[in-house]
Amino acid sequence: MTTLRTSVVLLLTAIGSFLSVGAQSQFDRQLNALDKMIDSCRSHKIDTLLAKAICNRAALFYNHAMDDSIINHVPKDMVEVRKTGQWNQYYELWTHLANTYLYSGQPNKALREVQAMFDDAKQRGDNYGMGYAYYTMGSVYATLSNYDESINSYQKGLDLLSNINPYPTVLPDLYAYYGDILNLKKEYQQLEKLTKRWQDFLKEYEEQYKTTISEDTKKVLYTYYYMACAQAHLGLGQLGPGEDDLKKAYALIDSETSLRAQSWLFYMAKLRYQQKRYPEALKLNDKRMALFDDSDMTVYIDIISQRADILMALGHYKEAADYYLRMYQINDSVNTQGTKQQLNEMNTLFKVDELKMEKERAQFRNTMIIVGLIILALVIFSIFRYIAAKRLKVAHEKLQTTHEELLTAYDQLEETTTAKERIESDLRIARDIQQSMIPQKFPPFPERTDIDLFASMTPAKAVGGDLYDFILLDEKLYFCLGDVSGKGVPASLFMAVARNLFRVVSQQGLPPAEIADKLNNALSEDNDSGMFVTMFIGIIDLPTGRLDFCNAGHNPPVIKMHDGTTHFIEMEANAPLGLWAGLPYEGEHIDDISGCPFFVYSDGLNEAENENHDQYGDDLLLEMLEKHEFVSSQQTVEMMKADVVRHANGAEQSDDLTMLCVKVQGNLPKL
Repeated sequence: MTTLRTSVVLLLTAIGSFLSVGAQSQFDRQLNALDKMIDSCRSHKIDTLLAKAICNRAALFYNHAMDDSIINHVPKDMVEVRKTGQWNQYYELWTHLANTYLYSGQPNKALREVQAMFDDAKQRGDNYGMGYAYYTMGSVYATLSNYDESINSYQKGLDLLSNINPYPTVLPDLYAYYGDILNLKKEYQQLEKLTKRWQDFLKEYEEQYKTTISEDTKKVLYTYYYMACAQAHLGLGQLGPGEDDLKKAYALIDSETSLRAQSWLFYMAKLRYQQKRYPEALKLNDKRMALFDDSDMTVYIDIISQRADILMALGHYKEAADYYLRMYQINDSVNTQGTKQQLNEMNTLFKVDELKMEKERAQFRNTMIIVGLIILALVIFSIFRYIAAKRLKVAHEKLQTTHEELLTAYDQLEETTTAKERIESDLRIARDIQQSMIPQKFPPFPERTDIDLFASMTPAKAVGGDLYDFILLDEKLYFCLGDVSGKGVPASLFMAVARNLFRVVSQQGLPPAEIADKLNNALSEDNDSGMFVTMFIGIIDLPTGRLDFCNAGHNPPVIKMHDGTTHFIEMEANAPLGLWAGLPYEGEHIDDISGCPFFVYSDGLNEAENENHDQYGDDLLLEMLEKHEFVSSQQTVEMMKADVVRHANGAEQSDDLTMLCVKVQGNLPKL
């Protein structure tokens, strides 16, 4: 039995080796061999090779774009591989499934899969699985044009997978995709830093796989590396090193029509353009355009954008304008403000402003319709007057009086409309002033890597009564979030006073309870309107992570613990600020919130209603914060805001919605 099992292992290993180098084989032959290998492994219970064979079959489907086969086979294959305990292959299968959804136009479904994959790997403490999840998450976010989250995910995936020995074979792709997004975002210094790490990685990767990596594969890996170096150098204006990089990349390209060759043509044209060698740049762009196969219109937009820039530099303004117009027509999402401005400039020079002419034609048509309606109304009115004058002479005086009353009412309506527009203008100005009073720049302390803070206020009316603020003073972060009774202009004025008082009193370095005392006494003075504000006031000692706070009648904040659970913090019941002067306020503290996201909000969140008057509720609030992995404070706030909109389902916002999330990282050693 042992001899037979050993023979089977040797045979299956040989088949696996044959498949790994048999890229020239027919698809049916490869699939047939894999199916036989899987059946043999099952019958002889060889779990290691079984998992690899199943994973190779999924890769075969994926590489041949057989989406239906992936979707039908992989979920069942994952169940089988999970039972074998071969976790690397398990997460590789899951990656194939998520990528299939992504590249078949279902990015949201892909995002759900990759989030479930990450949660599964995290629960098991599997860095391989979490690394693959972050890698796939980066691709999903890139497809959704959320490039900041894409960069963040790629970086986390890179850090995790780089600590695995031997290196996972997906790492070269991760470097390449990461570099593309950094280039797209014009983060050239960060890209240059990545290429230095990339170079060291390639040397180690080549050494680890020296017995299996082919010369063709090495050429591909180093081509993409040198292309990334060229992107960074060209972006930083370092044209000499950029040209050297492109020469090294070209030496590794075998086919003049390959994707690598097409990318090389694009960046070589960019180099010649930056060197002001415009005729050479245009010839290179001609070659690149001739190779375009209509597979990716975003790539085509890049090509014609480059061509328009070159033509503009050559003085071929009419042709440049045509290409800018073509860009505008291909895809609105790529029609940036810069492209619009360039198009308008060309239209001014050569009077090819088709967009403007179309707009004018539409305006003319609308004007003619309005004129026709006015004429028709006048004709009807004249006929009515004629009939009335002829048949109702007795009522003429009454009709004249009514007509004068209508004119008076029209004048009053016009005055009312003007006043309404003036009030709306004033409210817009008030809203802008109010928004400028609360912090809008995030991250607020870019030099502090130990503070991750984000806040947002969405008023229910033009102006609102919610507020938030924060200041950094002597290694302590003072912050507050409040909700003024009522809405609209009165609440906004009371909010402005409360916010300014908090900022002034906080500068004195007082504890939260004393800050609340002073705010309450000041707001209670001459408060004939009876307005008040609920407020949570907190102070975080950054070195230790200690949170001192005072809650003045506000909603209890939520804290997410290190184990991922969430709960409302327990607090003393203090009165809101501004009701009665002299009330004592009790302060409390939490020893250490380092590494724990802390979420403060107004009741516009948990009391948000849909068309059936169902409230969002505390349970859903806790559930959302607990089931979603914390990525950043900004992501948390935006996620909650989006889910409130989902819950409301079109219902009008009835209360101001304000949220603040903060996560600090104490730097004192824990005993």
